[in-house]
Amino acid sequence: MSDKGHNNISFIGVARISDKAVVASLAYNSTVDLAGVKNVLNEKIGMQAGTHYSFSIGQTTWHLMADTLGRVFIAITASSYPTRVATQCVDDLSRTFVAKAGEKSLTCKEKALDKACKSLFEKLCAKYDNLSEVDVLSGVTAKVESVKLVMQENVELALQNCVTLESIEEKAEQLQQQAGVFKKTAKDIRNKMWWKNLKMKLAIAFIILAILGVILAVTIPKVKAVSGSDDNDN
Repeated sequence: MSDKGHNNISFIGVARISDKAVVASLAYNSTVDLAGVKNVLNEKIGMQAGTHYSFSIGQTTWHLMADTLGRVFIAITASSYPTRVATQCVDDLSRTFVAKAGEKSLTCKEKALDKACKSLFEKLCAKYDNLSEVDVLSGVTAKVESVKLVMQENVELALQNCVTLESIEEKAEQLQQQAGVFKKTAKDIRNKMWWKNLKMKLAIAFIILAILGVILAVTIPKVKAVSGSDDNDN
């Protein structure tokens, strides 16, 4: 298994409902029997186009969606993987695969598009395998759980008298320093936005002054000319 894997995505593929041929697929850091995929397709013949289906087998969950042309887009994930993110993955798979393979998938032989779609499938698997990166909610939850774990450890250690007061204070200071970093970052962003707004206002003021200067430069000679004409008439 790759050291970059998170054990979230194990397989993605595209098949046809008509003959159950898996035209393109990729087992990501795992081994998946295509015969098992075909068996699943046999059980899901009545899938409605555009509808997402999910069901669990052992420690994995299968996510499927068929389109109006009889293609089935498949993603196999860990059972704990959020369905909302798996749905995004399947939608992303269908959109990028159709753009890549077009109508070839409707008539080609089984596995004929494996090589052509390998890079695309690898990128999709890498993207959705790292749940904290692809799902904002999961990322925030992971950070919250990390902070909670630190606090729980502090409380447990304090109750068991296994650490000194200095150790607890040090951990609290580390958390305070992290909070200070967040605060400083927010302040820096606010300052940058202030300077950006100031530069924008100065630029607008300069443009207005330039326009007024041009108007005056054109108008004043005309006024003088008219005034001089009137003096000559008198």
